Amino acid sequence: MIISQLVEILFVSFAVSSFLVIWLNTNAFYEYSKYFNLFGYLTIGYEKRLKKSHTNVTFINYLLIDHNSFFVRLICCSVCLSVWLNVIINLLFFSLQNIFFSFILSLIIYYHLTLQKNKLENES
Repeated sequence: MIISQLVEILFVSFAVSSFLVIWLNTNAFYEYSKYFNLFGYLTIGYEKRLKKSHTNVTFINYLLIDHNSFFVRLICCSVCLSVWLNVIINLLFFSLQNIFFSFILSLIIYYHLTLQKNKLENES
């Protein structure tokens, strides 16, 4: 019983932290949206922002600047997004008693990966 709960916690934690890394640390959403021609309004606005400012603004920062609302701030905050992803995944697939542990572990994994990425970028 304890082993299965541990596996569930690890699965949810790694899934959530992987999603956080992809969503918050890359432009993957923008790139795939552009490739598959989805969310045209957001991707066109982002392209205009890049051409106008000539800076390396990430898609998340673009959303916060040009589409600032409660929902955007919610999906751009690692802690907020992690809470809701953990709640949803645990509600749909697993037990609610694992939410606290999977939440803490997913943030530890996410921040560890982010620190390692920043450390590697600063070395080169």
